[in-house]
Amino acid sequence: MKIVRVIEEFRKEDDYLVKEYILNIDPEKILATLDDLILSDDDYPDEIYDSYFLSKSQLKKLVPFMTEGINPNMDKFIYQLSCYEDNG
Repeated sequence: MKIVRVIEEFRKEDDYLVKEYILNIDPEKILATLDDLILSDDDYPDEIYDSYFLSKSQLKKLVPFMTEGINPNMDKFIYQLSCYEDNG
């Protein structure tokens, strides 16, 4: 089982998931890169399983770790750091 971390792009108007951007980064590097990320009480620094809404500055810090480019539009979309199990 592999954990895949992604940035999810949701439309603000209806919370529709428009796209997922795959990240090539481990949890420790996420915390080092997003030094202002505050984890939930039930999340662990070496795992980061919960979803977190991202600010524009946080999103920009993660762009270098994306497998494809992004042109963020914070007025139209909400961006969230998430993960899921990839059983394939």
